[in-house]
Amino acid sequence: MLQDFLTQFHIDEMVFGAIVASVILAFILVVVIFSVRYKSQQEKILELRERLGEKKEKIDLLEESLREVQILNASQLQEIQQYQDLEERYRKEQEKIEEQLKAARERIEEQQERISTLHGEKKELEAKLGNALENLAKVEEEMEKVLKRNEFWVEQLSELRTKHEALKLRLRKYEG
Repeated sequence: MLQDFLTQFHIDEMVFGAIVASVILAFILVVVIFSVRYKSQQEKILELRERLGEKKEKIDLLEESLREVQILNASQLQEIQQYQDLEERYRKEQEKIEEQLKAARERIEEQQERISTLHGEKKELEAKLGNALENLAKVEEEMEKVLKRNEFWVEQLSELRTKHEALKLRLRKYEG
């Protein structure tokens, strides 16, 4: 418990021992002084009073030092608390940023999967488009063939009409 008291107020054990020893020594001196003769007792009492005054001054100085140390300790504790508060705030901000980063990575992975899917669909559509273009080219080629045949038959039909008209005219001439 004494150790806790000393560390709490940052008092060196030697200083505390000196204070305690001084008080004990003063008490012993008082006892010794009363045991000698009355006259010597008076002189010694005066001497002890002087010493006691010095010791009181030392004690006062030590108490002042103790108060300064306590004030310094309180300000240091306050600074430590401020640093702990800052550290906690930065830790929370870091956690928030890490969560945002994780969410962003997940969105990127989803988008990459979607891009891959769309890329696959694009390749399928390109293949279908290629097939459709080939089929269209075949159909156009077939249509050209059909149109040429139609033109041939239209020409044949036109020639037949011309011949038919000519025959009709000849028949009218013979009938008429």
